[in-house]
Amino acid sequence: MKTMKALIALTVVSALAAACSDKPAQQGAQETAQSTSTGQNASASPASPAAAKTDPYKLPNPVEITTFKGVTPGAKLPSGDTVEDNQYTRYIKDKTNISFKLLWYASGQDYTQKLKLAVASNDLPDMMLVDEQTFLSLAEAGQLEDLTKVYDAYAAPLTKELYASTQNKALDKAKYGGKLLAIPNISVQADSVSMVWVRKDWLDKLGLQPPKTMDDLVNVAKAFVEKDPDGNGKADTIGMTGSDTALSMPGKASFHNFKPIFEAYNAFPSNWIKDKSGSVVYGSIQPETKEALAKLRDMYAAGLIDKEFALRKDLNAPVVSGQAGIFLGPWWAGGMLMDTYTNNPKANFIPLLLPDAKGKVNNLMVPVSNTFLVMKKGVKTPEAAVVYANTFIAAQRKTDPDALKLDFTIDATYWPIGNATFDYADAVERKADMLKKALTGETKPESLTPEVKVLYDYAKQDQANPRGDLKVWKSYYGYTEPAEVLKQPRSNIYSEFTATTKTMDRKWANLQKLESETFFKIVMGQQPLDSFDKFVTDWKSQGGDDITKEVRDEISKK
Repeated sequence: MKTMKALIALTVVSALAAACSDKPAQQGAQETAQSTSTGQNASASPASPAAAKTDPYKLPNPVEITTFKGVTPGAKLPSGDTVEDNQYTRYIKDKTNISFKLLWYASGQDYTQKLKLAVASNDLPDMMLVDEQTFLSLAEAGQLEDLTKVYDAYAAPLTKELYASTQNKALDKAKYGGKLLAIPNISVQADSVSMVWVRKDWLDKLGLQPPKTMDDLVNVAKAFVEKDPDGNGKADTIGMTGSDTALSMPGKASFHNFKPIFEAYNAFPSNWIKDKSGSVVYGSIQPETKEALAKLRDMYAAGLIDKEFALRKDLNAPVVSGQAGIFLGPWWAGGMLMDTYTNNPKANFIPLLLPDAKGKVNNLMVPVSNTFLVMKKGVKTPEAAVVYANTFIAAQRKTDPDALKLDFTIDATYWPIGNATFDYADAVERKADMLKKALTGETKPESLTPEVKVLYDYAKQDQANPRGDLKVWKSYYGYTEPAEVLKQPRSNIYSEFTATTKTMDRKWANLQKLESETFFKIVMGQQPLDSFDKFVTDWKSQGGDDITKEVRDEISKK
């Protein structure tokens, strides 16, 4: 049996992609058009006087920036290109006047170990992309350059607009001691929502309504198992799927995870949350988690959850084969559904949200930022970080036509710094609204951003021949029915602490093993439900109490 992964690992996200127009006036016009089409006004946040004298997309003179990075093992480059010199590095140099000197690169654990050594010895490059724990370690040690002033001077209108969509929470997360010490990524918040996907064709065949409560979900799963919804005369259907990591609770939604069920009980295992008194506590040891485990235990014992969920190598197989009627997963489930509908053309899954007993939908959010572009203390051109971020954002959001000329099938880790997500926090809902208005004739297709225009073209093609080409269908589907579900009211909860502490570094792996094994044994009936109470006692005595104190101390420093 697999154990849950450690809550936080010292890894570095290994990608940052980029491009921007070499004509600032043209780029500004593109950004203004996008702002207008999304209902935002880029000029609503006027640039500072210093910004008016700078070009946010290109430095006035060539500069060389040192870096090191991780690359995908086995990723290929065209003949003649290298990690140091390829279409991405040449593009960035042409657009920004920034050339990168790669001190070293590595893959996987080799990269992680070399990074740890470099951080410990303060042997840092001018610029690099790091995870939250590395960022905090460098900030606490005074190894990072203050980017507050250069951000104010160089941040492009679109860049500011994206951060504004987070209510500036992303920028706040990149501050330490009141100073902006990094350019943080922006996570798409819709990625946190785990939906209940139910086969509507099975509901219709059995005369059932879509589930609206936990009791409804149990009853539907029971009917799917017992009433032969596929009509083959065999007792071979599965109510709901699961996975080997289903009893942990990541912020980001994943397939076959029990996140919606935990949330329906106001339970947030594996996360640091505030209890009713406002104190920060570990969600896995709270009574609400015990309640959720009790429900999952009952469902598993009744045969409503896939009996093989903890052992399956291909977790999607029950859904793709047409055997399962319910799975839990994200808004972007179109890829798996494409395979499902290929095998079962009459199948039809619909997405739903699962409320708690009071009718409220709870949702544990993804961290608004988890990747940080930093520059070492004393670097001569700190503004290069902001210019680089501006170019990356312009390319990732497809506001620079020149970036579309690149071959994006080439692995993104070959960009000078790498790849991370910079988007509107509510990007899915925004794009869905734009698509809907264009499809209903409220707006003209030619007014759409390049990203949404592609979605529109796919949608029109599918309308002419519904599901005729499932690759076309899945390319835009997430921005229709699932996006409408995302607009439903939710109570959003953020994890209060997403880094590590000193005691965590030494004891977290053992505590995670204890948690994983206890939870699985409870759900699968190998231990009584009350073994949860012993787990709580053991967790606290084996380092949990010390970690809780450290977490609270770290939070108080902010």
